[in-house]
Order: sequence, then C-alpha cells, then structure tokens
Amino acid sequence: MAVTIEFDDTRLTERINEPFKGIDETNSLGMSFVDFLSLGKDLSSRNHIYFYLFDNFDRYINEDSFLYSGIKEFIDICIKDSSLYTLDNFMFFLHMQGLSIPQHHIEYYFNTETVLEDLVNPYMQMSPMERAIRGFTKCDKSKNAITNVYTCDSIEDICIASLYHLIKLKTPIKICANCGKYFVALRRSDAIYCDRISPFNAAKTCKEDGSQRTFEEKLKMNEAEKLRRSVYQTLQMRIRRNPDDEYHKEYFENWKKEVDKWKNDIKKGKKTTEEFIEWLNWSKMR
Repeated sequence: MAVTIEFDDTRLTERINEPFKGIDETNSLGMSFVDFLSLGKDLSSRNHIYFYLFDNFDRYINEDSFLYSGIKEFIDICIKDSSLYTLDNFMFFLHMQGLSIPQHHIEYYFNTETVLEDLVNPYMQMSPMERAIRGFTKCDKSKNAITNVYTCDSIEDICIASLYHLIKLKTPIKICANCGKYFVALRRSDAIYCDRISPFNAAKTCKEDGSQRTFEEKLKMNEAEKLRRSVYQTLQMRIRRNPDDEYHKEYFENWKKEVDKWKNDIKKGKKTTEEFIEWLNWSKMR
C-alpha cells in the first residue's frame, strides 16, 4: 500500500500516513525531511520514520548514495546562494537525475458542524445551491483546510515531494547555527536556529541556547580582542626599545601570522576562544 504525505499550508503541518503499518504521524511542515537530511553517518542506524515506511525497499540508502548525496548537494548549493532556490532549478535538477514529482492531488476538508443555510437570510428566494454557496462565503473558514497530498512509493518519492512543496511555498531550508542540522525556516526566513533540543544544553532548544551561547561567545571574543591588542602593544614596544634585536622583530611577525591562523581556526570551529586567550597569555610571556 502506498504511503501518503499531506501538507497543510495554513497550519504549516505535514501528515505521513501508511495505514497498513499503522503509521499516522503529524509534524511541522518539512520536519521529517530535514531530519532525514541531517542524519548523515547516522543513516546506517535506520532510525527514522522513512525507513519504517519503506523498510523492504530502501536499504541501499547511505550517506554516499545517489539520492541522498544529490539532494543534499542541491540544498547546500541553494543555502550558499538563495537565489537558486527556485522551482525551475529544482525541476532542472530532477531532469538531470532522471527523477520526477510523485503523483499528487488536492484534498479539501470542510467543517461539517456549520449549517451553511442558517447563515443566509431565510426570506431570500434562491436555489439550494446558491444558498449553500452564499452561506459558505459567510462562514468561518479557519476550521476548513486545503491540503496537498502526495502518493509515495519510496524514500526517493517522499524526499522529492517534500522539497518540491517547500520550494513551491518559498520556504527556505537552512543549517542551524547551534547544532549544525538542517531545518525549515517556517515563520521567519531570517531564522538561524532550529527548535530541536540543543546538543549543548538538554533543557533548552537551539533557538534558546544558541542565542545565549552567541552572546557569551561575543563577550569572550571581546575579552580576547582586548588581550590581543595588549599583547600586540607589548611586543611592539619591545621592538621600539630594542631596534637592533632581530629576534623580537621576527617573533612579532610570526606572532601576527599565528593570530590570523587562530582567528580562522575559531571561525571554522577547530579551536575555541578560551584556547586563544590561553595562547595569547602564553605568547606575551615569551
């Protein structure tokens, strides 16, 4: 039996349904897809709803597989340059890969509790159809829903359907600045943190913890920058006091190169600001 994934653009939710296996799960729109995309080396654990849906057909999927690496590369390119995140480019990507959008249709859910005829003046002469349409025009439509339902036969299908729908909505996929995983920026296109539990603080989400960590890191960087200036002035003063000492000049030039290397390593996450501060204090004493 085919799997369906149903997107409700008003409520920003997705519903994955496989009645034969008793799977019926609702999440925020695009969540299952970006979680799958973020698995990386953890794909081998098969601990994701997609593998429960298609456990007999998609065992070939790993981090280097054609499907996984191709979609990740397309998304990474679009994250680097958001102007490329378009339906035209995605359709071209599918064309290059020999893929296509899964079969889909629109579903309409109507709030049956509302008696439409009661919303129209009963003394007005009109046909039952006109009365119903006029009543529908006046009714509260917040309880109604128009959804897009995609029929999927594989993990490949469900990934394509999810990404196609997100691009159609112009909803960007980003990489969380705290945990490094992919996430869907549903409500704010300028969001930089996701709503997952922070890997650094289990009591907070990345959104909560990330901003706090960024603030603390800025304070540390300010401290490091003040110390860097202090060491710079100290080393420069040594040269002025000892203009003929080549050792101090050479040390100062090497020190400046090392500072640049430290800054790049911190930016890439290879080293921490605390380690930089320790090194600055050490370099001052030499």
